[in-house]
Amino acid sequence: MKTVETFSSRSFATMVLYATISTAMLGLPGSLSFFIQQDAWLVPIIGSIVGIPIIFLYTLLARWMPSDVIFDMNKRTFGKVVGWFASFFYILFPLLHFPAIMSYAVTFINHFLLPSTPFFVCYLLCLSIIVFGIICGIEAIARTASLCLLFFFVPLTLLIGLTLHDVDVGYIMPIAHSPMAATTQAFAIYMGNVVCNVVIQLSIFPKHISDKKAAEKAIWLGYSLGCLILIVFTFLCITVLTPQVVSRDFYPALSLAQRIDVGQFFQRIEATITVVWFISIYFNLLLYFYAILTGIAHLFNLKKAKPLVLPIAMLLLFLGATYFTSIIEEREFFRFVSIPQSILTGFFLPLFLVAVGLIKRRKKKQPLWPKHAKESTGPPTS
Repeated sequence: MKTVETFSSRSFATMVLYATISTAMLGLPGSLSFFIQQDAWLVPIIGSIVGIPIIFLYTLLARWMPSDVIFDMNKRTFGKVVGWFASFFYILFPLLHFPAIMSYAVTFINHFLLPSTPFFVCYLLCLSIIVFGIICGIEAIARTASLCLLFFFVPLTLLIGLTLHDVDVGYIMPIAHSPMAATTQAFAIYMGNVVCNVVIQLSIFPKHISDKKAAEKAIWLGYSLGCLILIVFTFLCITVLTPQVVSRDFYPALSLAQRIDVGQFFQRIEATITVVWFISIYFNLLLYFYAILTGIAHLFNLKKAKPLVLPIAMLLLFLGATYFTSIIEEREFFRFVSIPQSILTGFFLPLFLVAVGLIKRRKKKQPLWPKHAKESTGPPTS
């Protein structure tokens, strides 16, 4: 019998937290403020609340099929043929987003940390670190995520605490005066880049978490903390940097950290935001790579997925090196490709799974909200 790698619900909550904030921490305030200026801080609040039913869809699927991941769920719910295409559609999400997010991260490294190093070399170095993590396995990845919590929250708390005294709430006035069209665009950015991105967790949830009941609480905890951090960062960027500056800044969170000045002694500690962002984006990219790896293995019924690591890495290296030729193309991708695809994959695919699952469960007279099995690896119920 094949052994399934499992890890604790605490590690899973940490993974959800990192994946929720990811690239959004650094650039989300600027993207939102570009459309609705001083009202940008309202979008994370409303969007996080609207995202609750979407997270509920994920937990409902986990209740129905506690021993599966998204690829098994597709096959079990839609059947072999339709399920294959549904899984293929799901794999396109991390396959297209991984090179884009990597390019975003490497561009940041090129501009602020290694300006003399070629883009391709930086990309290859970062990809090598991710490949090493994938080879170690999902259990090692999850445990490492928990170990990094201290290095995540200490700089984060320091950054937030040292910028609070610069807050000027006058910059958020007037409230809710943005045009409806612009507000809708900003709202779509948040839903696509933050809320619907949580769907990547279905590549490990609930199958790989040892305690299924605790795993359900963990996804809520990770999502809530991630959204809270984004709300705080967006509010701080608007009230400290002003909406006009934020809307023109590609990395407003970095600019926020650069403003810190305590007695002309404790200054320019932008390394805090860099550490926090690198930790979150690293584990998010690991999840994307893992989803591609296990997804392809599932599509072609491969017994082992690890032999695919190097070919997939070479494909992602090629895509990343040729994806964008300018920042304008990068922004157009996130606006016109990333957001629609994220919403389709993160909302409509789970919605169809739940809709078909409801019909099947009613025919079989199974409970729509089953209790958690006492055994963590009990048989699927749908």
